[in-house]
Amino acid sequence: MIDLDVRLETWDHPFRHFRGAGLLSARDLADLGATAPDAGLFQRIDTSTGDVRRRYRSSVLPVFDNRTGLTPDEIPLAAPWRDLVADLLSDEFTDWLLGETGVDTTGLHRRAEIYHHYDGDFEDLSVGKQNKRLALALHTNEHWPADGGGEQECWSGPDRSAGPASAMLPTGGTAWLYPASPSSWHRMAPVSAGRGLVRRWVAMAFFE
Repeated sequence: MIDLDVRLETWDHPFRHFRGAGLLSARDLADLGATAPDAGLFQRIDTSTGDVRRRYRSSVLPVFDNRTGLTPDEIPLAAPWRDLVADLLSDEFTDWLLGETGVDTTGLHRRAEIYHHYDGDFEDLSVGKQNKRLALALHTNEHWPADGGGEQECWSGPDRSAGPASAMLPTGGTAWLYPASPSSWHRMAPVSAGRGLVRRWVAMAFFE
C-alpha cells in the first residue's frame, strides 16, 4: 500500500526532520476512510489540565509493540488498515527509512499506534521523548480542509511568542519524520472545533 518510490525532503530548519507526500494513493485513502477503526476501540487521553509534563488531548489505539508482544492480530482492524500496518512493519519499509533518513531502525523497540483527534484536540509544544531514534506520523484523511487546524508545527524553541518556524497540514498520504534531539521542538495545533472533523494518522516510534 505504501509507495516506497516516494522520496523524502530533508529539512534542517529549525531542526533536522523529513517530509514526504503521496505515500498513499487516493484509492487507499478512500478505503481507509471508509473502514476507520471503531471509536470504541480507542483510549481517550486528556492531560490538558493539571501539573503534567506535556499537555495533549487525543484518542489512541495501540496496534503493535515488539517489547510488550502486542500484534495487529489482536486488534479488529479492517483489511485496508491491516495492510497499512503490515507495510509499516515490513523489512522493505525499514530499508526505505534507512535510505531516506539515514537512520537505521533495525532491531529497535518499535511501537505503532493509530490516533484520532477530534474538535479542539491538540498536542502541546515538546521536544518529544529523547530516546526516540526516529518518529513517524503518516496522515490518512482522504480530505483535510485548509482551515481545519491540526497542523504539524516545527518550532525554534520553547518561546511561544515567536510562533512556529514552519507548519505542515495533515494532508492524506503525507508523512513527517524526525529523530528526537534537544532542539526538536514541535507541536500539533488544535483541530478546528465545531466542524465534525477527525484527524486520523498512524504513528511509528523507534526507541533506543
